[in-house]
Amino acid sequence: MRHLSFRILFLCIFLPPVLYIFSIQALEAVIQEKWTAALETRLISDPIALLEGRISIQDEVRRNIDNYPATRYAVKWGVVYRIVVKTKAGRWLYPQMSPQDYYSFDSGTFHSERDPPDPLEAVRLAKENLKVMEEGIMLSVAVEIQRNTWLANSVLLFYIFVFSFILYRAYLAGARQAEQLYLRNQHALDAAYGKLDAAQEHLRDVADKEKAYQHEIKELQSELAVAGNKVRATEDEALAEMEALEEKLHESVALRENIEKEVAELKEELESLESTKKISSRKQDRQIKATTKRFRTLYKNLDFHYRAAEGFVNLQGDLQLRAEELIHNMNEDSARLTVKRKVFSRKGALPAFESEFAYRGRLYWKQGADGKAQILAIGTKNTQTKDLAYLESL
Repeated sequence: MRHLSFRILFLCIFLPPVLYIFSIQALEAVIQEKWTAALETRLISDPIALLEGRISIQDEVRRNIDNYPATRYAVKWGVVYRIVVKTKAGRWLYPQMSPQDYYSFDSGTFHSERDPPDPLEAVRLAKENLKVMEEGIMLSVAVEIQRNTWLANSVLLFYIFVFSFILYRAYLAGARQAEQLYLRNQHALDAAYGKLDAAQEHLRDVADKEKAYQHEIKELQSELAVAGNKVRATEDEALAEMEALEEKLHESVALRENIEKEVAELKEELESLESTKKISSRKQDRQIKATTKRFRTLYKNLDFHYRAAEGFVNLQGDLQLRAEELIHNMNEDSARLTVKRKVFSRKGALPAFESEFAYRGRLYWKQGADGKAQILAIGTKNTQTKDLAYLESL
């Protein structure tokens, strides 16, 4: 999660349910509009039969609505609908409000098996149908998509898959940027280390020359003291040679001061480069707490100090893997652990032990009073001085 921006994460969590709600409402509106338009054109499919009194208008409306294929498929997908048909005068045609029908309708036997009504009944039925048609027919369709149905779940899964893919792509982009930044910092750090090593080697050479010059000056001074009674010519030559050597000494001291200044500047540059690789204190605290919680969950036979978790988080590269491998071995059997040396703190306290991993790594631990091994600090050769000072303060 460290390579994701909060804005992308928030949008990928917030938008799917919102879009799901609006999509369901939009689908309901589209289905309602489509069904309304389709049913308005097919409510009366056989007006001749109505005017001849062979079927009531209620049965005609019911037959056409019940045979509308879209409603049968929609119910399987989770669509709940309510269709109401009535006249402008308020007379209900569908659904019928009373069980009394002019004829019980059967779509399979309507034209083939049913006996036609008697003439008087047909005339009465035709007048009734004409009266209803003159009043005007009003259609009302209400559609609702039930939650946790095939249609609703399909819409939700679609948005979940889409935003999961967006989240994955954003994570990959952030990871690539973080890796490029890490490589640039690592290259700059390696270059600074190279310059520092070269400057320190040059400083050692100058210091050796300075010692040689001082030794020669002392020898000349002793020779000058012994040859005090010699002729002035010899004394002048010795003094001149001594002055020349003193000038060389001054030049060597000046050169050494310049090199020391350059070394100090390189150290400051190195510290600034190392500081860019460290995470912020608040984020580091969260990582330390998460690491301590994970260690205490995985390694029941060990106790971890805050300094140990902090040192583990600051390890770079594969040092964290090597350190956790050593911690795992300690959790299994600390007696088999290789101890490099003992570290004594204040008088009367139990000694701590130093174990090595990956050549540069250092782990300091001791046996607790409850029999568990206590991990006191984790670091490298560069942090060894600070780690030992911490152990002395315990």
